[in-house]
Amino acid sequence: MIITTCLRPDWNIKEEAEKIALDLDGKLILRKELSIEELYAKWKQPILILGKNRLEWYENDKVIPYFFHPNSSVFRIRRLMKGEHDPFCDACLLNRGDSLLDCTLGMASDSIVASYVVGDQGKVVGLEKNRIIAYLTSSGLKTNKQNIKNWSDIINNIEVVNIDYKNYLRSLPDQAFDIVYFDPMFEKNIEASTGIAALKNLASYDDLSDEVMNEAKRVAKKRVVIKDHFRSERFKKYGFKQLIRKSAEFHFGYIESSKEDS
Repeated sequence: MIITTCLRPDWNIKEEAEKIALDLDGKLILRKELSIEELYAKWKQPILILGKNRLEWYENDKVIPYFFHPNSSVFRIRRLMKGEHDPFCDACLLNRGDSLLDCTLGMASDSIVASYVVGDQGKVVGLEKNRIIAYLTSSGLKTNKQNIKNWSDIINNIEVVNIDYKNYLRSLPDQAFDIVYFDPMFEKNIEASTGIAALKNLASYDDLSDEVMNEAKRVAKKRVVIKDHFRSERFKKYGFKQLIRKSAEFHFGYIESSKEDS
């Protein structure tokens, strides 16, 4: 990939671009007055552009760029503040002080909601296999601003780890987290949203396996939770209790931990 800046960057942006290039082993180039199309025509590589307020990832010169945005988490938190329910939180039985392991972090929307619920006494760890997505999400969580009380505390309480969840789960002791969460529908989410189309070649499409599920059940103190298409065979295959939502394309399912009361 190549790393560059917005047009007419200040000194701070130039310094930050140098740091990003080192972090990601990218090639730092001077933007000058080149357009995105001209950059891609010259280098024929994905482009990461550092602007004044965000990082933008361009897979090529035609796709809409990807940049971190909290997406649905903002209005979901506002609904929770009003005392309304959130299907994800209900499926996880999330409470203040809980710990959640999000094995498929992506843009962190569910992890942000979880962080709001568990509070500063809880813990949210998000795993992302692809280092570009992990880097963009981690950077975005450090800088994003929203008109929500304690927003910085909410998003800064999420630990982003660039690792394959299979390896991470194996490294954990029994009952290390209250909830272990999977959202393996990333490919369908991309197809449904032009806003993240630029991630299609970055996203991991690893499927769940018996080994992964056994590790997840070992690590989860309360529940293993999945979000999947309502027709998915994974609910039945791995023994999830499917929570039916008649008007929703995606359903949540859970497996209760047999160790919770042990």
